[in-house]
Amino acid sequence: MTNKTISFYLCTLWLFASCNTYTTFYSRTYDKIPEKNVPTIHRLDLRNQNLTELPKTIDQIKDLRMIDLSSNPQLDLELALEKLSIHNSLEVLILDSLDIKTIPKSIKKFSNLKQISLVHNPNLRLDQVISQLSELPIEFLNLKDNQLTKLPENITSLKHLKDLNLSYNSITDSNTYIFLGRLPKLYSLWIDHNELKTIPKTIGKLAQIRFLYLDHNSLRELPDELIDMKKLWVVHVGYNKFTELPSVFARMKVLLMVHINNNDITEIPKIYETEKYALAGLLLDNNPLSNKEIERAKRIFKGFFLLSFEQKLYE
Repeated sequence: MTNKTISFYLCTLWLFASCNTYTTFYSRTYDKIPEKNVPTIHRLDLRNQNLTELPKTIDQIKDLRMIDLSSNPQLDLELALEKLSIHNSLEVLILDSLDIKTIPKSIKKFSNLKQISLVHNPNLRLDQVISQLSELPIEFLNLKDNQLTKLPENITSLKHLKDLNLSYNSITDSNTYIFLGRLPKLYSLWIDHNELKTIPKTIGKLAQIRFLYLDHNSLRELPDELIDMKKLWVVHVGYNKFTELPSVFARMKVLLMVHINNNDITEIPKIYETEKYALAGLLLDNNPLSNKEIERAKRIFKGFFLLSFEQKLYE
């Protein structure tokens, strides 16, 4: 087994080993609370139920870990969070599509809150929201589809943050990457579907992250500063407008996997024949590579753990 393969296996095993919160994420999900004999409920999904307030029996639940209050725009969120605050075990709070501007101060009572989702709240006053969350152990923040063009500097106060979803926004601000570079535990970053034509050079400040999602944009090239992302394992750049495999990947010493499917790639640069790199997986599906270039690529990357050239869109 090659060193590349071993590294890839270790990366994969680490990822699966970290998913040890079965109770919070995989136990039974209830969509209502029984009026009598309330059972132990770990997951409660109350989304899209035209709620103005929470059910009266909410305080009878034991060991609540996750609650979804999404798509209840008439919900009195301040009162709802006050009622929920007795649940010290709550780890996941989903507040999507509530048309909220900020979050009540009572959010600070959720001392074990690790994940919060605020998808599709386009009027969100993000700096105020982050201020309210700054004292909590937030590890995952979902800000998808909020018409964001930048992040406020106080994002740096979320010192426990590991995963940040910024999909379906329009973030082009270079300072945003500088701020994110100050989050010591940031592990995964989603900036897909952001209508990006270029990536700021300041992306090199993200020296701590392992997984980067830049797919579904309009990128034609990547800045050389990616080589400063010294811990990056996996990058997703599918559904962009690359015409050749970016040469910067050959100069990234720990990069293991590149997803660059559904682009306009016709050529593999010669640097991949001469440079030493850690890359061990490459998905080039649905790129208009000639048969000759595919055969050449197979020779160049013959030791890879994963290599794919399926051309379904070009048959």
